[in-house]
Amino acid sequence: MDKTPLVGPDFDGGRDLLEALERAGLPIAVAAWLNLREAFDWQLYLASPDVQTYGPTTVIRFVDKILIATQSPIPLRVITIVNTSNNFVNKIPEYYDPSKNINLVNNTTRVIGMPFDDGYIVEGFIYKIDKGVKPSKVTPKPDASALKRAKSLAA
Repeated sequence: MDKTPLVGPDFDGGRDLLEALERAGLPIAVAAWLNLREAFDWQLYLASPDVQTYGPTTVIRFVDKILIATQSPIPLRVITIVNTSNNFVNKIPEYYDPSKNINLVNNTTRVIGMPFDDGYIVEGFIYKIDKGVKPSKVTPKPDASALKRAKSLAA
């Protein structure tokens, strides 16, 4: 069965969501659309140190509130939110020079045929890789100021 192509609104929506989340205060170490051999559809992978520090439920709720506030076309069900210690996510920078960070919000990198110990990326678009991202100093909460910062992108 053929894989679903990543279309423009999803591609742009992923970039917009990354910007909105960071503007609202969520640190993101890795952001990438990945089409895995094991999966049928695209997943937007987001890795944040806040997952380990404050728990996955807190981060998922935060992301969901930002999706709603920005009226993102991306549904929460296609987003995979993981800790920065996730083995799969940590393999992505090894494809590149591990001494460099990649922050390509406007200049996304395309990846084709990237093997891993436990998987294989058929195709991917990487917005950002920054292994030096630190956790937030406070629990990420979708308070009024965070939502306002996130919404400023949607305007």
